[in-house]
Amino acid sequence: MMPSITIKEDYILIEPREAEYWDIWESLVRLFGMQEWTYKDVIWNFNEGPHWITYNDLYKIKEFIIENYPKDIKPGKKVAIVASKGLLKAMATEYTKIASGFLVEFKVFSDLADAVKWITT
Repeated sequence: MMPSITIKEDYILIEPREAEYWDIWESLVRLFGMQEWTYKDVIWNFNEGPHWITYNDLYKIKEFIIENYPKDIKPGKKVAIVASKGLLKAMATEYTKIASGFLVEFKVFSDLADAVKWITT
């Protein structure tokens, strides 16, 4: 089953099957090919499914994004990461530090409703 990507009015919601490198990679490939990606903010919801991401995977994800980031992306893009569980939340927070050089504002949330509120304001 492919990761779920839903285009909402104000954002794109991505819900990988698992928090693991290949599901995130597959989601990014699909996301970068979408026209909506150029002007909508994104919420990654990792509150469903098992979590198998490693610290090294965070750097591989960063490198993949650097190599494949689409052109003509709206300035001031926001990316919310929803991760309510201990280790996964810690990894999400660590990723925001690793990716701090991107022209994107990252924020980690425990609750999807809070992420939506932040994205839409």
